[in-house]
Amino acid sequence: MMDFSTIDSFINDLKEMRGIAELDRHLLHLLLEMKSGKSEGKPTISETTQKFLCLCFSLWDDGNTRVPLDAKLFKERWLKKWDALKILKKSQEESFDFAGLEKSFNEIIESGIADLSSNDFSEIIGDNVPLLKAEGVTKVDGKPYHCQFLYMAKHFKAKGDIQDAMARIFGKKNKAEAAINEISDIILNDEQKEAVLRGQNENLIITGGPGTGKTTVVLYILWNVLNKIVKKGEAIGRDPKEILSEYSIYLAAPSGKAADRMSESLKNGLNRVKEKMSPIYAKLKDLEGMTIHRLLKYSRSDNGFSYNAENKFPEKSIFVIDEASMIDVNLFASLLQAIPSQAEGDLVTRLFILGDPYQLPSVDAGAVLGNILDSAAKAKCTAELVKSMRFSPESEIGKLAIAIKACADDQKAPAPDKTFELHPVFSKKETAAASDDAVFYYKLPEAAKKKEEQGNVAKLLESWIGDFYELPEMAAKIDPEALENPSEELIQQCETVWSKTLEKRILAAERRGVIGVEQINETIGNLIKGHTKNQAIESNFRYFEGQLLILTQNQAMYRLYNGDTGIVLFKDSVPYIMLKKPNGKAGEEKRDFVAYPLSLLPADAVEPAFAITIHKSQGSEYDHVTMFLPKQEGHPLLNNQILYTGITRAKKTVTIVATEATFKAACKEVIKRDTGIEL
Repeated sequence: MMDFSTIDSFINDLKEMRGIAELDRHLLHLLLEMKSGKSEGKPTISETTQKFLCLCFSLWDDGNTRVPLDAKLFKERWLKKWDALKILKKSQEESFDFAGLEKSFNEIIESGIADLSSNDFSEIIGDNVPLLKAEGVTKVDGKPYHCQFLYMAKHFKAKGDIQDAMARIFGKKNKAEAAINEISDIILNDEQKEAVLRGQNENLIITGGPGTGKTTVVLYILWNVLNKIVKKGEAIGRDPKEILSEYSIYLAAPSGKAADRMSESLKNGLNRVKEKMSPIYAKLKDLEGMTIHRLLKYSRSDNGFSYNAENKFPEKSIFVIDEASMIDVNLFASLLQAIPSQAEGDLVTRLFILGDPYQLPSVDAGAVLGNILDSAAKAKCTAELVKSMRFSPESEIGKLAIAIKACADDQKAPAPDKTFELHPVFSKKETAAASDDAVFYYKLPEAAKKKEEQGNVAKLLESWIGDFYELPEMAAKIDPEALENPSEELIQQCETVWSKTLEKRILAAERRGVIGVEQINETIGNLIKGHTKNQAIESNFRYFEGQLLILTQNQAMYRLYNGDTGIVLFKDSVPYIMLKKPNGKAGEEKRDFVAYPLSLLPADAVEPAFAITIHKSQGSEYDHVTMFLPKQEGHPLLNNQILYTGITRAKKTVTIVATEATFKAACKEVIKRDTGIEL
């Protein structure tokens, strides 16, 4: 049996620093076994090269699809990550011998790159094996720089598939004249009109921040595209319903929550449509969102999709894909490959992709939307919406979002100069009055000890809870079993409590620590339970009436998805989770609120959600957002995309809990992923 003790010791050190995943250990073992020598079971890969591969896997874990086989470039990337990991380790008040490990990095990187660049590693690097080397171009000091890169082979294939499919799908346009059929009282601005006109004759990627009207534009495009199809058929005597029945329309997003939000937004737009007797209205009103995995028909047994490069969707399909910034490189490639090819000027199949490139990139590898918008192909396939209907030019939230985006676009742009005052619960100042547009900049008192810091956070949270203390009493009035056949009064009670849950949320960058979501949720739960005494709270150690929960795993059989949020109800001491979402039925059986016994869900499939991570908040909106930023400059979760995503979840007010230094550091630190996609 092969001896992995040396490399495992190195992996253990990196893992303790949260610099590598346990799965990477198994992948590295596999690589070593593939290139093992016949003598004494020892691998033919040198110890330093084995360790270099560990560093490669660590950088791939950050979402990069390639790493440079150039010592200077690699060191810059690795040492930047290492410095961030050290800050994270210290923030958790955990000790570690940093110097003992980092003094070996220089030799590991230089020797590893020299070994991989000059010797034969065809068993693991090449065609039809896990890793692949390829020439590529990056930028150094703003200029093109050529060198070799090491890819995971699946990512290199996805990169090529995306490049080929983008040219195939977005390179074709109709030449017909386009006009806008005014379908509702929604007044389109000039950039929205341009997108609607273009969308009638070409496939588009439509980008814009919250409130810029991406779904409104898509609704107009869909209506006008279908109207043209109907008019053309009617000219030769065909029935409109028959014509429309030949077309399939798919709404999809990377998460179930995002898919539900898109279909809800489209339906809200349809409510304002004038022609409700139109067959086009009938075609659009029952559309339901789905995950991209469900759209492509993922098969767990085959570990693949039913719709793929060999088995594409039928023609006369129209796809609307939302939250594109969250789509990883492999899923993006799978989606594009399943879109049918078409003849020049014959756009029978249509594709519209929506997204905000300034939001956080995908959890998995790649930052495809950002790559597309950074490429020369941007003008050919994208329509950008800038004007926000949610935030006026005078809006404090809107102005802050613009300033943060400016920092992302230009490293030399100054970060907004903001003063962070001591939070009112400590300064004894009056809390600012409720507002429909405000940003508050607060900091916590300095604390010498962790216990003191915990006490400060708890005091702030007790103030934050406010009318959320009413949630248990409100939830107690709802019978979860009665939702199968609800009365008008019960529906109104559900709407009332649901609106209450969306009034505010705490967002945090971190999961662990004093200002991490785990500790914050525990504190809030204890405060609410201590304030409200009833049997349902006291009889269940884990759940209580009025508790907010979030799904952390898909539960497809119940149409529940990762990111869905709900509120806990009780029936005879049995806890339920109630959510507002379609139950998948039509007619009299259709329901807007559903409830499921929590015993039906795996214990680790839900967690408290008074506070959620900023990553989990993508696609959500709340009236008031309180956001905790990491306390240390250089922290890996203190970055521009975290800050922008968090503040744009708010519709009315944002409270940022940070310091002047950490706020500016977040503005200036932009996540850059290296994927090598060239369009």
